Amino acid sequence: MNTSNQRILEAAQGKFQDEIPDNNLLYLWVDVRDVAAAHVAALEQPAAANKRFFTVAGYYSHREILAIIEKRFPEYNRKISAGATPGGDYPDGGTDRLYRYSNKRSVEILGMKYRDLEESIVDTVKSFQTLGL
Repeated sequence: MNTSNQRILEAAQGKFQDEIPDNNLLYLWVDVRDVAAAHVAALEQPAAANKRFFTVAGYYSHREILAIIEKRFPEYNRKISAGATPGGDYPDGGTDRLYRYSNKRSVEILGMKYRDLEESIVDTVKSFQTLGL
């Protein structure tokens, strides 16, 4: 399992009761389904030839992931508390203090419509549930 999915699984399992881990300076995310769609679109769109695309949906923090799980999966609320557990947030100043990105080319040329973080996290947790989370 990759690190991103491992963090989501650990959050749902209640392993962040004492402290939510930091993002380790990596605050950008994209759903793998959107990456796959971008690859297909790049093959199909003549305007994509010889161009590179930055496929990114936005910023995220581990605290946001925990809050989504807490909101959408009440059966895990006894294990997690995004409001009470320290750590896992953006640096002071929020996303304004982070590096910038532009996914404009992928939106304009490839026609990308990125999933939001909540949809991605909810679908990931549901997939874990099918495996016995």
